[in-house]
Amino acid sequence: MNDDERTSPGPFSSGLGFELVEKSEGHVVMAAMPTAAHANGAGILHGGYLAALLDSTTGWAVHSKLPPGRPAPHAHLSVQYVRAGVPGRRLLCTGRCVRAGRRAAAGEAEIVQDGKVLARAVSSHVVIE
Repeated sequence: MNDDERTSPGPFSSGLGFELVEKSEGHVVMAAMPTAAHANGAGILHGGYLAALLDSTTGWAVHSKLPPGRPAPHAHLSVQYVRAGVPGRRLLCTGRCVRAGRRAAAGEAEIVQDGKVLARAVSSHVVIE
């Protein structure tokens, strides 16, 4: 896997409009511009869309601490929804790797829209050798 592939959000995340805007060891920031297609029937952002952004962000934060070519799929993602988000306003999701061991890793992330927290998550990952 080359460095461009390691810094691309991947086809699923790209399809949802997620963009990796900042990356350092153990830290990433992803952005998204949700549209009406990402809303539920009430017109607010769908929880699944927010969970996917948190999933992608915690995953990239964990991968930034692992050696190249070492996959670490999610074993668990716990999401706390704090307030409703709306389409048409940029989301920023900041994630960090809490721990990256030989067999397990952990991450956390938080989504902000207009300076207010919408959701946060903690994740665990299985590191595959």
